[in-house]
Amino acid sequence: MSDAEMETTAQEMTILKALGIYFGLLIGFFVLVELSFAFTWFPGIIPLVSYFVCGFVLNRIVLRGLVEWHPVHNTVENVSSGKLNFLIFWPFAYPVLFFKLSVVKHL
Repeated sequence: MSDAEMETTAQEMTILKALGIYFGLLIGFFVLVELSFAFTWFPGIIPLVSYFVCGFVLNRIVLRGLVEWHPVHNTVENVSSGKLNFLIFWPFAYPVLFFKLSVVKHL
């Protein structure tokens, strides 16, 4: 199957679906943090690893489905900077992205 055929068969990422994925991962992350603080037998490294896993999943699923990089600004510097910022600061960066995309869509 070619890339063009894959794009037509894949479901489109909507802002509501992206919000659902974001809040699901955010709740899951906070549950792991609470488990880490509540129980001594729960390893403290798991919330740290899950933080980056959540950022990676959001980058691969949500960011790829919502954002189309402009061909003029599609440089290694711009794309890697954007993706790293979304990976590291995902709890704060994705609500800003959702707000900006909502404004562009509805205004």
